[in-house]
Amino acid sequence: MSTETRSGAEFGNIFHIEDHAGHMLRRAHQRATANLHRHIAKLDLTAQQFATLARLAEYGAVSQNQLGRLVDMEPANIHGLVRRLLKRGLVRTESNDADRRQLLVSLTSQGRALLETGLRPSEEANEETLASLSAAERTELFRILGKIAVA
Repeated sequence: MSTETRSGAEFGNIFHIEDHAGHMLRRAHQRATANLHRHIAKLDLTAQQFATLARLAEYGAVSQNQLGRLVDMEPANIHGLVRRLLKRGLVRTESNDADRRQLLVSLTSQGRALLETGLRPSEEANEETLASLSAAERTELFRILGKIAVA
């Protein structure tokens, strides 16, 4: 019998997807990302591109590998993302004086301006995502997510 024809009662006492952290975290992530995309749509940036610009504003010039770690991206993926941001003039690269083989990535004035334009909409998206939580619940959520993220 295929799973499509099985009744829910057959599995009802065995498995509840809502009891799995990965499923619920994925759903919450999808909602938060959709909110962010909707609020920053006019910037023509993905959530990862926005996070990359924010990390560069926070840390200054960093190697491409370090930038990937700061935004939790694999080296091949951060390379493509940086290439797209370079093409738009939002970041620049330069050789590291201490290690000529290493490229440092930094924000351009255009990248900084675009990030600044997106800060308020980003905060609005975050507020929309967290709207159903009290201040204490928000604090607890971030405490718990922090524990999960570094485990």
